[in-house]
Amino acid sequence: MRQFATAFLAVFITLAPKPCLTAQEAGPEHAPDFRALPHIAPLYFPPKPHAPFMALAKTLWVHTLPDGSTVTQQNARVVARDVEGRIFQERRTFVPVPSDGKQESRAYATEYTDPVAHTLYRCNADMKVCNLFPYYEPITEALVPAGLQPDGTTYLTRENLGMDTFSGLDVQRSRETITLYAQTAGNSRTILRTSEYWYSPALGVNAQVKRHDPRDGDQTLWLTDISLTAAEPETFKVPAGYRVIDHRDAGAAARQPEADR
Repeated sequence: MRQFATAFLAVFITLAPKPCLTAQEAGPEHAPDFRALPHIAPLYFPPKPHAPFMALAKTLWVHTLPDGSTVTQQNARVVARDVEGRIFQERRTFVPVPSDGKQESRAYATEYTDPVAHTLYRCNADMKVCNLFPYYEPITEALVPAGLQPDGTTYLTRENLGMDTFSGLDVQRSRETITLYAQTAGNSRTILRTSEYWYSPALGVNAQVKRHDPRDGDQTLWLTDISLTAAEPETFKVPAGYRVIDHRDAGAAARQPEADR
């Protein structure tokens, strides 16, 4: 009888409803609220033929807070281009610096750009779905002339810093400074935004970019582990087993990729 009573008490405690918090204990109710995530413009890789390469594209992002402290994040992602100008690149999450070892950069998407077939696949690694869009090489535009800009509220200066080398590449260095006068973008004081470029004419890419803007923090983006050897052809193909949603035609439906992808 004693054993039965003990067992009954254990079951009763397990199944008994847990006490509910009162409104005062839970705090005032509100609708869901979501923090807007910051965005950083990645390095741009044009579809330049006969200039293959493979590299790691790294980013270091430092935000300076009002009290003078900093928040630092980084990531590193694989990029590649073949002799036809096809481009492969990962998209990865940022992790804090220094890392506590618990957070690892995760490849959440991959992109496959084909200037020959005029296709752009944006693939979600978790869902194994690729969205297919038409792609045409962007028209190359001339550099914006230095001086007071047409809007009359910003001023651009451009400096030639000469030739240099970066990770084994010959690069042209330059610096641009944009002055945003007060009240241009809701700013009560003048803002200076500077960008430094290490441009590789051979690859047609910026091997390194350094940006400083008090609104966005300090951003350093650069290529490392650069190889001028083309990656394997499979690198530029959508992985097998991914579902492709074709957005090139309004009425196109989702389809499975062909076996040769």
